[in-house]
Amino acid sequence: MTLRDSQLNIYNFKMMRSQPPQSFEFLRFDSNNNCNVHCVYCHNHRSAELVGTEEFQAFLDQNVIDVTNFQVGCNMEPTLDDRLCDLMLRVARSRAKPKKLFVLQTNGILLHMHKQEKMRDAGVTHLSISIDAADAPTHKLLRGGTSLPKVLSNLVSFHRAFPMIDLIFITTVNKLNVDKMENLVTLGVDIGVKKFVLREVFFHPDSDVVDHSKMPSLLLEENDYPKMRETLLAKFGNSVNFEFADAGFLGRVTKRMQADSFR
Repeated sequence: MTLRDSQLNIYNFKMMRSQPPQSFEFLRFDSNNNCNVHCVYCHNHRSAELVGTEEFQAFLDQNVIDVTNFQVGCNMEPTLDDRLCDLMLRVARSRAKPKKLFVLQTNGILLHMHKQEKMRDAGVTHLSISIDAADAPTHKLLRGGTSLPKVLSNLVSFHRAFPMIDLIFITTVNKLNVDKMENLVTLGVDIGVKKFVLREVFFHPDSDVVDHSKMPSLLLEENDYPKMRETLLAKFGNSVNFEFADAGFLGRVTKRMQADSFR
């Protein structure tokens, strides 16, 4: 059996360990359950829990046939885990070594705290950075606890040292930044970003994590996202690799991921 798009984290680790060996088209791994940024639209619970190193190794050895794409960092911030690079090396030395993409997804603030040569040696192919605006005030307003200059400094240094690893910007598009996407794409292109993933903000009214007083003002109106998409394509055309993920697309992807991760 091949699972198309699965998460592996503290919430489903025991269940995934109980399954027979499987193939994964996309496996997204959170070794920890915490983040050092407080995005105003974040719906995720946090804790100090970790997936144990040896337990993770057992999963790699006993529950994996093969993996096409592997991502470290999904809902949480992987650079908070001191074991990050060593866990990535364990993936690279196992049957889970991805046949196609090996992605590190991070907010980038603590990227300089890890031995990036180990990331290269593990075979990382893409560094994906969560970033919401090209201007520091808007970025910080949306992603409290972050520093745009620090993120960009870390990203530029990383790219200079490891130009073979492609850069990705992943952005949550909302009412505060939807009209600023041209500037963000221009910034990314200037520093060598190869792909831009633009995800429409979502709001689950039953969430007990997100700030319900702020979320309504962040939601896009019906034509905001399509208008942004048309504007970016008109300006950048085929010279930029975009992945547009509106609310409908994200809903379908989330439903599929939940089916593959919590069976």
